[in-house]
Order: sequence, then C-alpha cells, then structure tokens
Amino acid sequence: LSLSSALLAASAFGQYDRQDRGLFDKARMDLDRASAYPYASPADHKRFDEARGKLYDFTIRFDRGSYDRHELGDAIDRIRHVVESNSLDPRDRGALSDDLRRMRDYREFRNGYR
Repeated sequence: LSLSSALLAASAFGQYDRQDRGLFDKARMDLDRASAYPYASPADHKRFDEARGKLYDFTIRFDRGSYDRHELGDAIDRIRHVVESNSLDPRDRGALSDDLRRMRDYREFRNGYR
C-alpha cells in the first residue's frame, strides 16, 4: 500500500512539474515579444539575451526533474534587470513584471517545501 501511495504521489508531483513549466514558457514568450520592441538598443538586446539564456539554463534542468533554486534566482535577476533597465512597451513591462511576481512566488513555494 505504501509503495502504491508513493508512486501516486510521484506521479502527481510530475504532473505539477509539467504544469509549472507553463509559467516559465510564458516568461520566455513574453521576453521574446518584448525583445521585438523597435526602439530597443544593443544594450537592451544584450539584456534580453542574458535573461533568455538564464531562463533556458533553468528550464533544461527543470525538464530533467531537477529544481535548482540558484538558477531560478539567476533567471529572476536577469528578467528583473530587463524590466528595470530596458526600453519596453508598457504592456510588455507589465507582462514581464507579472512573470517576475509569479516566478518569485513559485521560488518561495518550492524553497519552502523542498
């Protein structure tokens, strides 16, 4: 009975990981959309690339079943830098700010339970 309960819990946890992945996919899509801003400078594009790279590094491990809070923190920091420093359409700034809030909430939740 305990083995089947453990397998069920592991299966449910894997399902949550897949659902959680949507949060990071949305952040990547929002970064991609925001980077198309026609008035973005070369420095803005560099910050976009750095944020996408850190988010990619985190999601690669996440997809393999590994949660790395430090890599998530790096991705959050880079996206925050984009929001605070880049020339952005106000809607994109709002979407990225919302992504940041959700990613911070997720990090707090995961760090509290793992």
